Amino acid sequence: MSKNFDDTWNAILSDVKDKLQDEELYKWIKDLKIVAFESNIITLQAKNKFVKNFVEDNFYTKIKSALKDFYHLNCDIKIVLQNSVDKVTKKEVHESTTLEVVKENDNYDYYSIPLNKDFTFESFVAGKSNSFAYSACLNASEGFDKLNNPIYIYGDVGLGKTHLMHAVGNKIRLNFPKKRVLCLTGQLYKDEFLSSLRKRQTDSFKEKYSAIDVLLFDDVEKIVGGAGSTMEEFFFLFTKLYSDNKQIIITSNALPEETIGMDKRLKSRFAGGLVAEIGTPSVDEKIAILKSFTAQYGRVISDETIHFLAENIKSDSTRDLLGAANSVFVQSRFQNMELTTEFLQNNIASFLIERDKSVTPQNIIDIISEYFNVKLIDLTSPSRSKNIVIPRNLAIYLIYKHTPSSLKGIGDIFNRDHSTIKNSINKIENDINNNDNYVVGTLNELTKKMKLFTSK
Repeated sequence: MSKNFDDTWNAILSDVKDKLQDEELYKWIKDLKIVAFESNIITLQAKNKFVKNFVEDNFYTKIKSALKDFYHLNCDIKIVLQNSVDKVTKKEVHESTTLEVVKENDNYDYYSIPLNKDFTFESFVAGKSNSFAYSACLNASEGFDKLNNPIYIYGDVGLGKTHLMHAVGNKIRLNFPKKRVLCLTGQLYKDEFLSSLRKRQTDSFKEKYSAIDVLLFDDVEKIVGGAGSTMEEFFFLFTKLYSDNKQIIITSNALPEETIGMDKRLKSRFAGGLVAEIGTPSVDEKIAILKSFTAQYGRVISDETIHFLAENIKSDSTRDLLGAANSVFVQSRFQNMELTTEFLQNNIASFLIERDKSVTPQNIIDIISEYFNVKLIDLTSPSRSKNIVIPRNLAIYLIYKHTPSSLKGIGDIFNRDHSTIKNSINKIENDINNNDNYVVGTLNELTKKMKLFTSK
């Protein structure tokens, strides 16, 4: 099977898991493979007849609906069996040793979320918005430093908290293969604890958790609510692991003191460790994230398309950014279309900031030229004269804010590079934030003229 089909199916699986949030569906279809796509039929290969029949009977409609909803594809699905049985090959001695270690760790993982092998430090793009959290986690993965315990990572949804946490687990597994790593969410912990209460198996529950070396605890705020004994039990678990110098990584959507309903003792314990924020990425960081993503999965997307996505994506979430990239990549492959900015505007409009398509860069340049009595040749010239620079900056800012143009596209109009265009936009934004009367007043007048212009 071609690598391109692999990439396409992986992209679909990612969307199905994140958007449908259907773990049962994902479990059954994750091992299917695309072996053909022709005549509007996607052929999937199942590893055995049982899987084939079960997916056909239970998930056929869901798969078709997902393809239609996510990618606007009205395709038929065909499921076939694999044609050959994989040959069993002999393992080298060192591979056998590795398997034994994994098997040992698996005894502690049956109640754990499997670590995502794609979530590594190498695939994480560190920037200004997350550098402290990244450094703290990297340090923790290379050893067990009491100064870095616990590490409490907080930030909005989809910014990379889980990625960093899994990266710690993956690196510890590599560097310290005998360490017992447990990864789970607050909700899973709460569910399992309450189940142990009902079944009167709290002793075995405590035994399992106290035996671990590394605790990776995602969405700790989820233990709030329900039986108060859940937080009480987690407090005792946390205290024991901390006293035994076990590494603890915790993620949350808020600071410890801002988590409503959280036990005061837990808030104090969390705040006493290393608290690191993951903020929203800048446009430059989004560009770097997209380039890392495309390189990691071997996807060919032009710089212009990457810049357009980074500049126009509606959400600050890294997850949404990569979801949009996934979506357009799959759509372009299935539709056999080039990934252009026009394609993006037509196919992922729901992901993008709404721009006024009725006004064009030329409309804005005409308004600026008339208002300031300057010519296009002056605006695009190297001149640094104040009477040219101000109109030029305002034109660049208005084009960026009111049209779907990318920074590169605006740079092509004004004969300037991406960074210069960005500086012009930042200059106007700073003037607005500082309440510069001239700039704010002029922008208001120009905006009114734009509305009159587009209503003609």
